[in-house]
Amino acid sequence: MFLNMSNLNLANLLAAAPQAAEAAADGFQMSNSFAIYLLNLILWGGTISLVLGIIFCLLRILKGPHMADRVLAADTLSMQVLGLVVILTIVTRESMYFDVVLGVAIIGFASTVAFSQYIGARADEKMHAKDNKETNS
Repeated sequence: MFLNMSNLNLANLLAAAPQAAEAAADGFQMSNSFAIYLLNLILWGGTISLVLGIIFCLLRILKGPHMADRVLAADTLSMQVLGLVVILTIVTRESMYFDVVLGVAIIGFASTVAFSQYIGARADEKMHAKDNKETNS
């Protein structure tokens, strides 16, 4: 639902840069169409970078090598999903998605805490097993 992006290319962006600099120097407001153009550019750039980040996080979750790496990747993944939902909120101009952002943030935080406790308990078990092995030998 992005606005007209048919003329989004590097040449148009470079051609519009002097207009933006002039408007900023003179203290005048930019035209509405130019502001929409820049907003679309920022939204597309943010969407692309978040999707790439999600792909890299999924690769880290699958590849590992340690459980802590997977937990950090999952936490980062939840934050990137939050970013995508915020972009969706901006594009659709619906404020109801902010409730979704809050829910995803709570779930992401709770899952990170749960995995961290699991990793800590597993490390304690390994340490106690090692201590018992040393005392028995």
